[in-house]
Amino acid sequence: MDQDTLKLLAKVKVAARKALNLEIDVQRLTHDRDYAADILGKASVTDNEELVLAAITLQDKFGLLADKPKAKTEAHDTEHDKDKYKFGARG
Repeated sequence: MDQDTLKLLAKVKVAARKALNLEIDVQRLTHDRDYAADILGKASVTDNEELVLAAITLQDKFGLLADKPKAKTEAHDTEHDKDKYKFGARG
């Protein structure tokens, strides 16, 4: 685990204790996906901006955030396109 992640874990642990009166088991947080989702979800809905940012960052690092929506690609129906009116009155 990299140094930045360790710092975030420490920040979330201390801030959650102060803001939510919530004790966090850091080892369990890093190894139990359901526990991490629950704890970081609770931490991300507080009024403490630093705690929210740290929790969301950890959720992202742990792969707990939903995937980004993929851009929709419209499949053109070539048969339908042939029947479309494509030219104006002069063209």
